Amino acid sequence: MKNLYFLAFLFAGVYWAHSQSQRICGTSEVMNQWMEANPEKAKQFLALQNEAEELSKSGFSLKMNAATVYTIPVVFHVLHLNGSENISDAQIQDALNILNRDFRKLNADTASIVNEFKGLAADVGFEFRLATKDENGNCTNGITRHYDARTNWVADFSNYVYTWDNTRYLNIYVVKTITSGAAGYTFLPGTVGWSADAIVIRHDYTGSIGTAFPFGQRSLTHEVGHWFNLQHVWGLTNNPGVACGDDGVSDTPITKGFTGCNLSGAANCNPPIKENVQNYMDYSFCGRMFTIGQATRMNNAALNPTGGRNNLHTTSNLIATGVINPISPCAPKPDFVADKTEACIGDKVTFTDLSYNGAITNWNWSFAGGSPATSTLQNAFTNFTQSGLVPVQLKVSNSVGADSLIKKLVTVLPGPGSGTNNIAQGFETITFPDNNWIKNYPQIGAGWIQTNTVGATGSKCVMIDNYLDAPSDPCFLYTPMYDISTLPNPALTFNVAHSQNAGGSDDRLRVYASFNCANSWVLVYSKSGANLHTLGAGNYASGAFKNPLSSQWRKEIVSLSSFSSVTNLLLKFEFKKDSLNPGNNIFLDDINLESASGVNELNAINYWEIYPNPASEFVSLHVSSLVAQSIDVEIKDVSGKTVFDSKNNAIQPGENRINMQLHGLAKGFYLIRLKTVDNFYIKKLIID
Repeated sequence: MKNLYFLAFLFAGVYWAHSQSQRICGTSEVMNQWMEANPEKAKQFLALQNEAEELSKSGFSLKMNAATVYTIPVVFHVLHLNGSENISDAQIQDALNILNRDFRKLNADTASIVNEFKGLAADVGFEFRLATKDENGNCTNGITRHYDARTNWVADFSNYVYTWDNTRYLNIYVVKTITSGAAGYTFLPGTVGWSADAIVIRHDYTGSIGTAFPFGQRSLTHEVGHWFNLQHVWGLTNNPGVACGDDGVSDTPITKGFTGCNLSGAANCNPPIKENVQNYMDYSFCGRMFTIGQATRMNNAALNPTGGRNNLHTTSNLIATGVINPISPCAPKPDFVADKTEACIGDKVTFTDLSYNGAITNWNWSFAGGSPATSTLQNAFTNFTQSGLVPVQLKVSNSVGADSLIKKLVTVLPGPGSGTNNIAQGFETITFPDNNWIKNYPQIGAGWIQTNTVGATGSKCVMIDNYLDAPSDPCFLYTPMYDISTLPNPALTFNVAHSQNAGGSDDRLRVYASFNCANSWVLVYSKSGANLHTLGAGNYASGAFKNPLSSQWRKEIVSLSSFSSVTNLLLKFEFKKDSLNPGNNIFLDDINLESASGVNELNAINYWEIYPNPASEFVSLHVSSLVAQSIDVEIKDVSGKTVFDSKNNAIQPGENRINMQLHGLAKGFYLIRLKTVDNFYIKKLIID
């Protein structure tokens, strides 16, 4: 998405390498890009920063009584795939204890603060408490848990789907990885919308026990400092040790910042004045303190209505969030996952309980179309006897209360005889979806839907509203099972209509085939961007692409010769919207299995992607190939000069990944070229 530049600018993130040597954040260059793109928002942000700096230099504090302690309600949102990133309640409480220790200057290592700064070490006067009431007043332990692939976090505003009211709670997302390589990041006050006004932190930098690296335990302290309007001690860049800079706080000396803990020689910018290496907002690994000026700046942020933090500590909010008069214990909240999300009729599927929020004494499962149909085990199983996207219900309870949850996790695919060759599915006579033509439901958006007013033939088809509805996740459409063992020159045919936006969106349609009841899928078709577009070069829909003309449909013919003896063929259509740019609607009609001669096989390279893009330290190429082969990778700058060249990279059929370090390459635009024996492929790369 275009706002990714904005996200990168305020990427007040932290990275402690295992060598304890560096952390990474956003850059001043990207900040300038964002300000140019968002002048009104940037003006508001700069005004807030100037106000904070003026108050700091004057020594004025909005806090009337220095002894007053402000309590901040906190909620942790743990995103996980049931791995080690699903950290314990105890590890989260440990992280909270560290915050309270550091912000109240209760850390024993203040004794080792160098003499020049001992008198400046501050008790910020903030205490952090887990909320015991959620937004609706329900009992909570202040920790929500979500089985969600977003745990491999991408810097995208659409990923903040669990945020509670940011004027009432400090929201902290705990994730497995962050694609930039950071350990965490957040936004300074008054910059982003409410949902993204949260901290994102990796599980292994949350607290000091469990999965956490003990030396990284102050990552969250650093991020909360940012959330309350502190910059890095050298300023709002990701360039420690480069240039002397100022953070707008009067009692933190001008500094370049440090990536190591050199206490004796820390006087680089204004000798003999030492620099505050032990500050939590530096990149050194020996943080011990906030200064009095930083404490004042954070307190001012907590009281200033412009930044949206001023309601957190109020008595009315502490009552509303259950910090005052807490509720405990709570009834549990149900959650669960399945060991497979695609199965055939009769397959065994096992469900794992992931419930949270309170101790559980009873589990009650209900499986629609399952045998058995019920279970009281904590982790249960069933064999589904009917096809479709089947509902499963789990009810959990304890002495306090009960709660239930229904999920449609498992797509049970139809069996032999459900699909008929040489009869096109035009969606004229069925109500979609049914037990043979099945769809998934993305978390946001409707996914594939049936239309009643348009078709390549007839008046019906299926489509995805990718203009207004814009599904958040890949959208799947499953076909019945086909026997193509007696079909000469078997091929999949279908009609597709799609319009790019004028800006060149990269929406993608793929088709996969399976002959082993969805235990594995083989990519047989992939088109995206201009190749998927059916309106002709230079022609784009004006607004939403709603009613394709007959000339705007294209018939696709996909060879299935490699599956010619298969008696149980399943097909899956997958649509994925462009993650960076707005896309447009797509339509499918007349899906058929038939004989077709003279069909071109897919190119040896089905598709490839660059990730991340923009990149900084490294880039990863994701390449899908139909055959084993060797490819060359080149990076050229805007003048055409080759700045990176890697020969004879061996790739195998299916998915491959090639990782490349970008050390030494200047910021700017580049072209990456993949070269095979008989073809080459080019994409743009941005290094920031």
